[in-house]
Amino acid sequence: MVQKRISEAKEGKAEEPNLLQKILSMTVQERKDFWDKQFMKCIKCYGCIDVCPVKREEPEELSLSKWIEKAKVPPPYPAFHLLRAYQVWDTCILCGECEETCPAGIPLKTLQDITQFFSPEDVFELVPGLDKEIKDVILRFVDSKRTQFRRVTYGL
Repeated sequence: MVQKRISEAKEGKAEEPNLLQKILSMTVQERKDFWDKQFMKCIKCYGCIDVCPVKREEPEELSLSKWIEKAKVPPPYPAFHLLRAYQVWDTCILCGECEETCPAGIPLKTLQDITQFFSPEDVFELVPGLDKEIKDVILRFVDSKRTQFRRVTYGL
């Protein structure tokens, strides 16, 4: 279904593709450039975190204070935003409040969609540039959740 929509969008047969569809049709370098441009705008206001209706205490392994230097603006990307996304990855209701609140207009809802509907390995390709150490932490976190009671499925 996704491949069909991408093909239709490329051929101009479909409605205007949404942002996720556009990202899926980008090359790795285009995706990196896109996300770099978006994340560079971040002023680290924490509005996306404060407004989240399912925000809970940070999982220790994904703690922003552990991985992100204080007072650095913009924060290191994509680490800051992917860690934030995975903190609520298994409870996110995809309401989009994070994106609505963002004064920089970063497409945070699309980022949540990506973490919800794609495996972490695919996420690392769709949002390139993450350090191996943080990738490994996210993979361990997601794997630990797979063994708990919450459902973990991927796919559109």
